[in-house]
Formats: sequence, C-alpha cells, structure tokens
Amino acid sequence: MRSTRPAGRSRPWPPPSSTTCWPRTPPRPAARPPERRAPGMSPLIAWIFSVVAAVMLFLHGLAAFTEEVARLGGERLRDALRRLTRNDVTAALTGTLTTALVQSSSAITSMAVALAHNRTLDARAAFGVMIGANIGTTLTAWLVALQIAGLGPVFVSLGGLWSLAGPRPWRAYGKAVFYFGLVFLALDLISQALAPVAQRVDIAEWQALLQSPALALVFGAVLTALVQSSSVVTGVAVLTVQQGLLEPSVAVWLVAGANLGTSSTALLTGTALDARSRRLALLNSGFNVLGVGLFATVLQPLIGQVLAAALPPARQVALVHTLFNLAAALAALPVLPYLWPRLQRWLQRGEPD
Repeated sequence: MRSTRPAGRSRPWPPPSSTTCWPRTPPRPAARPPERRAPGMSPLIAWIFSVVAAVMLFLHGLAAFTEEVARLGGERLRDALRRLTRNDVTAALTGTLTTALVQSSSAITSMAVALAHNRTLDARAAFGVMIGANIGTTLTAWLVALQIAGLGPVFVSLGGLWSLAGPRPWRAYGKAVFYFGLVFLALDLISQALAPVAQRVDIAEWQALLQSPALALVFGAVLTALVQSSSVVTGVAVLTVQQGLLEPSVAVWLVAGANLGTSSTALLTGTALDARSRRLALLNSGFNVLGVGLFATVLQPLIGQVLAAALPPARQVALVHTLFNLAAALAALPVLPYLWPRLQRWLQRGEPD
C-alpha cells in the first residue's frame, strides 16, 4: 500500500493544525536569589532571655523594695523587733508582720540573727521572729494568686511620679511604691512569657520530670538557695499553676522546698558571725525541716482536701503554703518553753560564762 505522504521536504505528519496541541516543556522559572534573614536570635533563645530578664527584674525589684523599706524604717523596725518580742507569741506575730511589710523572710531572719549576735535581741525572741517570718512570706503567694500583679504598672506609674514630683521629704516613700510595683510588673512579665509554653504539646514530658514529690522538693530548695529568695520560687510556682504548666499537687512540693532553701540566707549570715549565731541559724533550719516533715506526713489528708476543693488552682497552692507554715508555728510555739532550756545550753556551748 502506497503512502499518501506528499513528496518534498520532510514535514511533520500529520501537518500541524490550529486544533492540534503538542506537549511543550513549560519554561523553567527564574531562580530567585537566596533570602537574607535579618540578623537575630532563635525564638527559643529569645524566649529564654525574656524569662531570665523578667526573673532578674523581679529579684532586683524585690531587693530594692526591701532595702528602701529597711532604710525608711530601719531603726523603727529594729525598735519594733526589740519591744514587741517579749514572749514567743508576740515575737512570732512581729516576724509575720515585718516580713509581710518587707516582703522578704530572708531579710528578717538575717536581721534577727544579726540582732541576736549583738545581744540586742534575745536568742529566744529571735527564734520566735524566724517562726513568724515563714508565715509572713506567704503573702507573696496570695498576692500572685489573687492576680494583683496586674496592678504593677499602676504602682510603678504612681510611685515613679511621686518619687520625682512629690514633696521632697516624701519622695523616698514614692520610691518604695515604685519598687513594689516593679515586683508585680516583673511577675506579670513572667506570666506573659510562660503563657505560650502552655500551648506546647510536649510540655507533658517536662512536667513528668517533677512528678516525684521528692524531686520537686529538692528542686525548690536548690533553686531558692541559688536565687536567695523564697518569694521568687513561690511566686513563679503559683504563676506556672495559673498558666497550666504545673499541677497544684506538684507546685505545693516546690513551695515546700522553697521553705527549706530559704534557710540558706540565715546560714550564710551566721557563718560570718560567732558560733552562737551559727547555731541559731541551724535551729531555724531545723524548724523548717520540721515544717516540711509535717507537710509530708500529718498534713497530707488536709492538703488533699484543699487540692480537691472548688478553688482556682493558684489559690489552692497559696492556701496550702499558708496552712503548713501555720501548722509548723502552732506545733513549735506550745513546746518551745519546755525545750528552750536545752536549746539555750546548746546555743551557748563553748561560750565563756
């Protein structure tokens, strides 16, 4: 059979028509120049620095507030410690009130050790002040749990204006208000920095590290000894509960550990003084161990009821913190008159008559 292909030049067959579409290779897109990212740090590093910066702001704000209050009423504060510590109960109440005012149990316990060293304060009265200081420091947890941290900018603004434009004799009080607001502004910044972490799905792995009560207790004690402030650890513990990062049942053990770690400040103060002051600081540590022992044994049924109550989780932690410090004080104060003669002989061991 002959081909019907016409002779002549070689042409594609069948001839292309307007309706025939041949597959064509699409044009290759032009190569884009590599994107240049603006110099900066990774999101993780930026988040870590934001949390650390907020914690440092909290620490320095709290230290400045404590120093400002001590400077304003330093001599009156010492006079109050001398005059209002005539018996164990009034000594504990004085320690509670002064710690709530100064917002630092470490400062009050260190002051009590120093006053006892100078014989300005009797050792028994100093120990009573230390017992009350543990109760007074629970105010920080309540302020955070009640979300007063949101008022931080108000105190910073009013205190800053007062310290700059107020009457000169009253400007120091404005500075105290400014630093007080700075503490809670820092807590607000910590809360904002922790909020995105609660949305991560792998947070359960991190939470599992602190599920052991003993590990949470040790972690709280070590962290408090490092930062030298139980208020920081308890405040952050309450904030992490508010953000859903920690369960209240774990946070209460962190707070109990903070009660142990706060003894380190008095111990450091005692090392620079005489043997009597060191033993008084050790006595304070023993009292804190007693409180944690009660927390871990006798108080567990009550703590379980608090954690099961219809309260916001942050308030559950603050309430447990208050209850076990009150329980330790109520356990120590009635037996102190009977134990003190032996404790006093131990405190005065090796001293000249």
